[in-house]
Amino acid sequence: MPTGQRSSTPGTHRAIWHAATTHIENNLDGLLSVSGIAHVALTSERQLQRVFAAVGDTTVREYILALRMGRAEELVLLTDVSMSAVARQVGYGHASAFIKAFRLHHGVTPSELRRRHRDVAIPPVSSGSV
Repeated sequence: MPTGQRSSTPGTHRAIWHAATTHIENNLDGLLSVSGIAHVALTSERQLQRVFAAVGDTTVREYILALRMGRAEELVLLTDVSMSAVARQVGYGHASAFIKAFRLHHGVTPSELRRRHRDVAIPPVSSGSV
């Protein structure tokens, strides 16, 4: 190994990835920072960023956003909770910031997605065909 470089094993990367992603998944409703996640994963911020690039082909912030938007989509489609409640459950303090982020990520507002999903009805089975 060249002088001045630390060894990085795939096992170490997997351990950091697992600790970081588990923490993120379990705390989507809270404040998540790169420094806080690095602390939980027992690594530096820079090493955490390298691991996310190498293992996940993403950044820490992009990973958090994708998870939050995925969870938000599930809540919008599968529940009747208000957009304010969805926003809080995925880590947004204000519904307006959540709605803007959701629209940028999904291309529609959460209310529009919910409305479109509910407008797609399964045709009823006619009693004569049974």
